[in-house]
Amino acid sequence: MKLKTILLTGSSGFIGNIFLRFILSENFKVIDVLRNKNRNNKSLNQLRKKYKDTYETIFFSNEYLLNKKLKKKKIDFFINFATLYKNDHTHFEISKFIRSNIYFPTIITDSIFLKVKKIINFGTMMQHSDGKTYSPKNFYASTKSAFEMILNYYYLKNKKLNLYNLKFYESFHEKDFRKKLIPTLIKNYKQNKATTINSKKLQLNIIHVNDIINAIMIILKNKVKPGDYCLKQKKNYEIAYLISKINDKLKKKLMIKYRNEKILKFQNSSLKVLPKWKPQTDIISKIQKKFY
Repeated sequence: MKLKTILLTGSSGFIGNIFLRFILSENFKVIDVLRNKNRNNKSLNQLRKKYKDTYETIFFSNEYLLNKKLKKKKIDFFINFATLYKNDHTHFEISKFIRSNIYFPTIITDSIFLKVKKIINFGTMMQHSDGKTYSPKNFYASTKSAFEMILNYYYLKNKKLNLYNLKFYESFHEKDFRKKLIPTLIKNYKQNKATTINSKKLQLNIIHVNDIINAIMIILKNKVKPGDYCLKQKKNYEIAYLISKINDKLKKKLMIKYRNEKILKFQNSSLKVLPKWKPQTDIISKIQKKFY
């Protein structure tokens, strides 16, 4: 049986890299597109040696050569993890956001949209700050929404294309070193530092990266109605509750300084949850274990 081929962007990023390592152990071929600066990425070079028959990289130097190389490839699925994220931006970062979150995935889509069967694009619930309509929380989220509109154009040009936009609030993994709240709590705890949190009433909805991968596999292996879907826990957790659950397992307790800042009410998503998917990982247990 001929292996299906996945075209992947963002494989040098956090979630994209975890997915790359997972999918290479499955029955798929992988082609990723990376900027030239990643040519010396040791871990990716090691993966290419280990999976020399099923993993190749197209290094992006200019759009003409990229288009030429992609036209020659048989590609079944395109998964877009490419993301430049910051909660805010400066005037001089605008071009970086547009290039990473709009331009880069668009030139790839333009080269493959007539032959690819499914596109899985990752957005963010920051695109829906009111939980419903497109109301971006920041410039990053607005670029994600802009690319979704562009994807819709390609769908209208090829109605056989199955298009999926997957969004979630927060994610976590045991190897998580991003500058986010939970990794910061873990880092500060191990360094005997206090963590300042804006409010005890801050709410989180966190899913494990393994559950994100599970959602991708459901789409790749099943007939799923195309559309926009939210991946989320059934309930949100207030940060004070989450910290109390962590402290239950610790002899030395977390040092927390709460501010009394007013926070926006957590907006639950009106987007449907992906069919056949639900979180399998006990996220509180996974977080607890990182503290001891």
